[in-house]
Amino acid sequence: MELTPRLLEQFVVLAEEQHFGHAARRLSMSQPPLSQAIQRLERGLGVLLLERTSRGVRLTVAGAAFAADAKRMLEAQEAAVARVRRISKGVEGTVRLGYVSSLGYWHLPRLLAMAARELPGVRLDVRQRSSAELCEQVRQGVADLALVRLPVSDLAGLEVREAAEESTVLAVPCDHPLAGAGSVPLARLRDEEFVTAAQPAMPRIRALIEDACRKAGFELRTRAQAEDLTSMLGYTAAGVCVCFVPERVAALGHPMIRFVAIEGGDRLVTTVAALSRPNADPAVATLLELMERHRPEIEGPATVHPQEEADAPDCGHQMSSDAPSGSAVRDRRGASVE
Repeated sequence: MELTPRLLEQFVVLAEEQHFGHAARRLSMSQPPLSQAIQRLERGLGVLLLERTSRGVRLTVAGAAFAADAKRMLEAQEAAVARVRRISKGVEGTVRLGYVSSLGYWHLPRLLAMAARELPGVRLDVRQRSSAELCEQVRQGVADLALVRLPVSDLAGLEVREAAEESTVLAVPCDHPLAGAGSVPLARLRDEEFVTAAQPAMPRIRALIEDACRKAGFELRTRAQAEDLTSMLGYTAAGVCVCFVPERVAALGHPMIRFVAIEGGDRLVTTVAALSRPNADPAVATLLELMERHRPEIEGPATVHPQEEADAPDCGHQMSSDAPSGSAVRDRRGASVE
């Protein structure tokens, strides 16, 4: 005996109505075929499900239990059909999303918020890796989607969709002479010492910055190297050197760092891109469509305005009001500041 959805539905409706005539009308069928179907069901199960009376039917104990289970089976089947249809439309499923660290400050949180709001059935499992690792993970199917900064060295076999553009700004210690400037020409930085991204971490981005400096007439002077953006900002906050960072980092603010726009900064613009495999899963395609539709929100407004002069910096290095009398701190060049 095959427990078809139709047979289960017939029994569940009869169990609810407890009358063959009423159940047949709900099922849009005549009474004799319904009676024959229930008899086949009982023979197949080898169990009496109903007690027939002159006024209708009454469920046996076994019949009541089977009716409850049959109803759950029908509901589970309906849910499974609805779910597979949602998955095929890209509104349900899991997307393994990779991102480079510098996009975790602004772009990733906004994408997560949009997905939670508009695609509640899509789960995003996020991971942070380098651009090279993410490209390979997407190619191999370990990741479904990756957010990176262009240019990257190898995009073979990947679909590339631009998601945003972002300018590069200068990060300086808050007691730096440029900390109160609204903007600075790139050429004015020829004597500054920088903390830069280590070559394996962001090789193409570093090359973009070095090329822009050469066009401005100087070679970038590297004082230190760091594997990630957090470490670069740590060097700058310590007053050791300055660094170039994506503009969106400035939106977070930092008590020991000031951000300054670069004049003619069109030479230092990076593109945020989403990488996926060709013929990606529907949920990936839906997420990409969401990013394209909300690009202005992901991109965001300018956070550092070249024409606005910053207020006098309130330096996080400076001596607190409750410091002992006569104590001093050192500025970034080692001079004593009383």
